[in-house]
Amino acid sequence: MKKIGMWLAIVLAIVTVTAVFTLSGCTAADPEVIVETVTETVIETVTVTETVEVGSDTTPIKIGHGTFWTGEAAFVGPPFAAITDFTLGIVNQDPPLGQAVTVLHSDEGTIGEQQWVQRDVDVNKVDIILNVGYEYLTYRDWLLDYVATNNRPLMPSVHGGSISPIYGGTAEEPLFRGSPQDIDQAVVAVIRAMDLGATSCVVMGAEFDSAQQQKEIAAEAAEIAGMDVLDVIDYEQGKTYRAEVTAIQALNPDAILLFGSSPDAGLITKTAAELGMSLIIIGPTDIGFPEFVQAATMDAINQHVEVSFVGFSYQDGPAWDYYSEAWESDPQYARYADYADFPFPASNSYAMQYYDLLNVTMLAIRQAGSLDVADWVDAMFSVANPGGKEVYNYLEGAAAIDAGEDINYVGPTGPFDYTPTGVVDGSYSASRFVDAEGTVELIEVIAGSRVIEISSQLSVNQ
Repeated sequence: MKKIGMWLAIVLAIVTVTAVFTLSGCTAADPEVIVETVTETVIETVTVTETVEVGSDTTPIKIGHGTFWTGEAAFVGPPFAAITDFTLGIVNQDPPLGQAVTVLHSDEGTIGEQQWVQRDVDVNKVDIILNVGYEYLTYRDWLLDYVATNNRPLMPSVHGGSISPIYGGTAEEPLFRGSPQDIDQAVVAVIRAMDLGATSCVVMGAEFDSAQQQKEIAAEAAEIAGMDVLDVIDYEQGKTYRAEVTAIQALNPDAILLFGSSPDAGLITKTAAELGMSLIIIGPTDIGFPEFVQAATMDAINQHVEVSFVGFSYQDGPAWDYYSEAWESDPQYARYADYADFPFPASNSYAMQYYDLLNVTMLAIRQAGSLDVADWVDAMFSVANPGGKEVYNYLEGAAAIDAGEDINYVGPTGPFDYTPTGVVDGSYSASRFVDAEGTVELIEVIAGSRVIEISSQLSVNQ
């Protein structure tokens, strides 16, 4: 066997600016800082000092990871890349097919999701496309044709909760989600509001697809749960919202269930406070960003009964202990807990979703023994669902697979079970902001069984 250096590729797409990023490798070595002035997409390849054994029977695995490095959501780029690198750093201690897994971190903020996916799949020839999401249906036919013809890519997605649960989980459509369904978050919002004593609500949804889905689900779930729905309101992004909020004030609801982006939801929250209202305001993970606090202000947030958002939660146990200790003991990752634009501790919902999804993806590849799409799909159900030995991290699972054991991956968020269409189960949480910097505090863990009790009655699931 020969030894090769592990390579980590970072794609930065920034238009006519000077970019300074700390690129974290897969080891504990000091990260390198690259300064580039670019006018088009540039691929920077960083050599990391760790070496792995490579033989003729090994297979390289390349991931195309799409997130935002530019635009309104640019603050998520560095931490989302960091959690990906962190997880692959553990995976690459014993890669599933022998060679280190590499990743291309791409900016979709400039070119859009569809263009990023098509470039990474068709030009960069990635084996795994990480994070198809909100625009998926616009290019779904093209991507599924590509999978059928080329037997790639695999399609794990942290943002797959925005995609209808009728899609995924098959060799023809190898989509597996790492986050709760956006529509389930709507059910969790209803449960949290009722736990706080709300008996009436107004449901608001921004005019984009996932928010509209959540709005409709929340309205139906509230009625199933016995809450009065006083009105259902669509709203355009980028407005002042005083007219909408004044109309809500006249209805005198206990709660607003609010589905949209952070800046707009924050402004609605602030406007309600300015009109003298004190409400329960609950939204999905889409509002769990510092932009929300900046738009709403802590003064307005504190005036309301509660302003919170729902998502995945961690569960105490060996999986959480392993993951959180590994993240918090490494300065190049622990520092993201104080990341000014988007505090990103180990308990961040997105961090845990990335970590769990990448672990399950890699364990399934190891069990399948190849990147064959059909074999991987079968293995995803096998390694994630009950029936085998519970394992609490990638390395533990890899050892069990090598020993010929069936496994059941349990991560920081608890059991990571999949439905037949690749929808993941888990425990849910409600969290709130505690300061103007966007620091988040967990306030309630909501059992998945409570969500299922309501969601099983929804028309979309009949």
